[in-house]
Amino acid sequence: MKYRDHLKVLMNYFSPATPVETTIADLSNLLNCSERHTKTVMKSLQEQGDIKWDVHKGRGKKPQLTILLSEEQLLFQEAKKLAGDGKYRAAFELARSLHTYQDLFSQWFEAGLGIIKKTEEKEELDVLRYPFYETNLSLDPLKIFSRHDSHMVQQIFERLVEYDAQSETLLPRIARNWESDDGKRWTFYLNKGVRFHHGRELTSKDVMDTIGRLPQKHVIMRLIKEIHTPNPYVVIFHLDQVDYLFPRYLSGMKLSIVPMELILDDESHFRTNPIGSGPYRLTVHDENLVRLDIFPDYYRERPWLDRIEMIKTNDFQPKAPHPLLLRAPDESWQGHTELEEGADFITLNCNRALMKDIHVRKQICQLINPTEFCLGNEMVAHSFLSYRSMAKDEDESLPCSTNFNGEMTLTIAAQEIRDGVNHEREALIFQEQLKRVGIASTIDILNVTDLCKPDVLMKYDVVVGGIALSEDKLLSLIILMQSNELAVFPSLDEETKRIVHSYIERIRMLPDDLSRWEVYVELEEYLKEAHILFFLTHRSHTIYQPKNSEYVHLELDHHGRVDYRKVWKRYG
Repeated sequence: MKYRDHLKVLMNYFSPATPVETTIADLSNLLNCSERHTKTVMKSLQEQGDIKWDVHKGRGKKPQLTILLSEEQLLFQEAKKLAGDGKYRAAFELARSLHTYQDLFSQWFEAGLGIIKKTEEKEELDVLRYPFYETNLSLDPLKIFSRHDSHMVQQIFERLVEYDAQSETLLPRIARNWESDDGKRWTFYLNKGVRFHHGRELTSKDVMDTIGRLPQKHVIMRLIKEIHTPNPYVVIFHLDQVDYLFPRYLSGMKLSIVPMELILDDESHFRTNPIGSGPYRLTVHDENLVRLDIFPDYYRERPWLDRIEMIKTNDFQPKAPHPLLLRAPDESWQGHTELEEGADFITLNCNRALMKDIHVRKQICQLINPTEFCLGNEMVAHSFLSYRSMAKDEDESLPCSTNFNGEMTLTIAAQEIRDGVNHEREALIFQEQLKRVGIASTIDILNVTDLCKPDVLMKYDVVVGGIALSEDKLLSLIILMQSNELAVFPSLDEETKRIVHSYIERIRMLPDDLSRWEVYVELEEYLKEAHILFFLTHRSHTIYQPKNSEYVHLELDHHGRVDYRKVWKRYG
């Protein structure tokens, strides 16, 4: 690849595949370098296979130059070099200009994806490399909103505890143990020697500072009366009331422990270049890729993968399907499709004059046909929980007639998580259903953060949104039902908020999940019967696993992501 700039100059003067007589002196003038250096350039280009340089013996016989590369071949080679040097954005821009060689570039690029061996400073690394579309990642745990944000935070940061969906139990992480005698005073004992990526040891003060970042209206802040840190490895939480679910709140991604001094120094920088205490540390985050490297001082078991390289392909997509672009590459991968826990839904804002009337809310809900919202393998939802929806009669999904008389114009807000990822499609379907019965409406697409500001939400009669539940489904739903950061709770009038709080308090005081779920179902049914919450659809997701693979836990979860921490390779 050396001396390619000189080759470009030659291609401006000589046609490819056409032998031409010339001299070193003439070429030296073209290349603006000495004759000695020109000889070196010609020799190198010939060794690379870019030109043919025939020197004929005899007086008066000139050397003969033949350029072997076409202009597109040269661009193809340049695109490969740029990608090889990690300059992916420039490489993809160049590749998009190719015609006959664009497929070849895609094939070459795809051959370097997946799990590969890479030698660096005499050390052999196991690297997972895959295409990644730009999602404007927010890597400050407190600022995460999308599943992509959460996935990355899970790799970079650690929490006090982690919820395991399979066993339905809390697992120790930064906290090695926790206890409470009365459900109001909770003591957490931290592991010693937990270090942040910049070297400082994590202590109880970091736990207190992390929780102190939460907004005052956050669920956890409403629970905690006081935090006490008697020494660097003990945190004591004093709650206002009995809450046996409290430790599970601390497993949320937003509660990942952060070094507060770095955030105070430059919060915006921390959002894109975070420092955590997790198994991977962020080493590159630019226009070309996001790269994670193993954190050698991680306090728990070391992951098998040494590095993850997420290449930002943006609008350049490889031609062939690749497993890490959310599709199985071939028949050797097996897909398992299931309904996603959580649902798309419509919330009617009881604080708006029109929606204060339960009869109006009822008639609006009765005209909604949820089957029209379903795509592909989606299913009509009657709950945030798929098993409850499947237990309902199909007739319940059919719209009822409405005898609403009079003119009205509804204002609809469509929830948006990030640019291009929103509920506009669902809002448009709802708008069309309203139009059939003579109800006019307007639609605005609003970021979820802006939407839940009181002065903004008060402008809308209806919010069309959705939520995907975390592994701790019960906790997700409790947070949804009382969070000011999501649309449901702020849409309730004061009396309904009081009733919802009473349900949640009952759940917190119960010691077992079976009883808690019974109360939650009562709460969900109450909001449905009050025609405040109307469920639309459950989305489906597919988990892909390679059959007979030497790699264990190399699978795409329902968010289309690999949990890098769990992947390992069988040997022998």
